[in-house]
Amino acid sequence: MSSVGRECVPAGPPGGGGGRGPSHLARIHGTEEDKVNCPFYFKIGACRHGDRCSRIHHRPAFSQTVLLQHAYRHPVREAELRAAAEGRDAAEVRVDGRRAREDFLTFYEDLHLELAKFGRIDCLSVCDNLGDHMVGHVYCKFFDEEEAADALQILNGRYYAGRRMEAEFSPVTDFREARCRDYDEGHCSRGGFCNFMHVKPVPGCLIRSLEDEAEDDRRREEHERRERRRRDRDRGHDRDRDRNRDRTRRRRSRSRSRSRSRDRSRDRDRDREKRPRHGSQSGSRSRDR
Repeated sequence: MSSVGRECVPAGPPGGGGGRGPSHLARIHGTEEDKVNCPFYFKIGACRHGDRCSRIHHRPAFSQTVLLQHAYRHPVREAELRAAAEGRDAAEVRVDGRRAREDFLTFYEDLHLELAKFGRIDCLSVCDNLGDHMVGHVYCKFFDEEEAADALQILNGRYYAGRRMEAEFSPVTDFREARCRDYDEGHCSRGGFCNFMHVKPVPGCLIRSLEDEAEDDRRREEHERRERRRRDRDRGHDRDRDRNRDRTRRRRSRSRSRSRSRDRSRDRDRDREKRPRHGSQSGSRSRDR
């Protein structure tokens, strides 16, 4: 049966307050000896006592790991709910193992591709536990905290497969401490109600295929972004050329207008010069008569 590891705390030096200094508190933080902070929430990101726990659940403001609560529809729990709705005994519930496995792999593949849109995934773990505080939990650890923050902002409250997702940052970053070693070895005596993670196994070839596909998608999106930026720059250059061409046309038009105005002014001046000369010739002719 799984158990939380304990640490041996050496006795403090004489007169040192029994070793209760900062180094001692840091050493016991998140262990059974820590009477203030909940060790299960620290290691697993979930506690069967929930908000009624007598110890503090420190919810991180930032983390590489995002917890999607109850995102996976566990086939056993779903079958029990259907039996209860139909008035049947839950003990009579039977689950088709092969179909359940295929449904899980389909769920894992879809969710991995969806989460990979936010960044590179270090670890994606789906719980096989049946306890109310852990059933269907999905933990996604990103390589970068900013990518995890982007995923949390978009996914929290979003609907997936007809269910509203509840996402939060998780303190779990080392899944070796969170996993049930007995389950990994195939013989956990507590079954689905163990308080440590029963992480559903996923074929390594599927994980590598999904990672390669996600990397190809990132490269394609980066290429498309570069192409859009290049087209935007080209359109900007075209707009600048058009504006320059328009300015040149306007300058030429103004220049032609000024030239026509000067021509009309010269014509008027010539007309004025001609008019008095015609008048003087008429006066001289009248005098001669």
